[in-house]
Amino acid sequence: MPDRTSSLRRRNRIRAMRDVQAAAIDLFEGQGFDATTIESIARASGVSASTIYRHFGTKEQIVLWDEREHLIDEELGRRLGTATPLEALRDASIVALAERDDEDDFLRCVRLSYAEPAIWAAGARKNPVHRRQLAAGIARSRGRSAADLADECAAAVCLAALDVALDSWQRSDGASDLRDVLVEAFGVAGAVG
Repeated sequence: MPDRTSSLRRRNRIRAMRDVQAAAIDLFEGQGFDATTIESIARASGVSASTIYRHFGTKEQIVLWDEREHLIDEELGRRLGTATPLEALRDASIVALAERDDEDDFLRCVRLSYAEPAIWAAGARKNPVHRRQLAAGIARSRGRSAADLADECAAAVCLAALDVALDSWQRSDGASDLRDVLVEAFGVAGAVG
């Protein structure tokens, strides 16, 4: 019984977070990021401001949150041992980002992430952490306990390819197929090296 209860709580929490994110995106697009307060998001989404702070922390994190982010980690864990880092992150990104039923909502979040300097900066602050985590995964897949400079560089190239792909896709306003953009960006990154 505890598994069902925790699973129901998790689903309810994710549903509430989606509702908050949707309300926030509407407000950010309608009245601007700076003019929108956590309190106005709370009113629009029907939850308390304290709930928003507890689940997201900041307005920026509302936009950056993606319930499918864990899929990238799971897919990377499966693929890093049998594929190059670029192939592994490309394929993990396709599963987590391009195969989704909420592409329009995701596009709105990505668009805001690149348009609003505060959101972009909040995302950029995570880059060193993501690079180190990916480098550690690359090292483990190569039978080493610690990442070296080559692993760090490979991770940086992978994350840069993902960044370029998402930026290109949002600049096309989603007219380009995200899967195709990911494949092209990672292919170019592999050819450059």
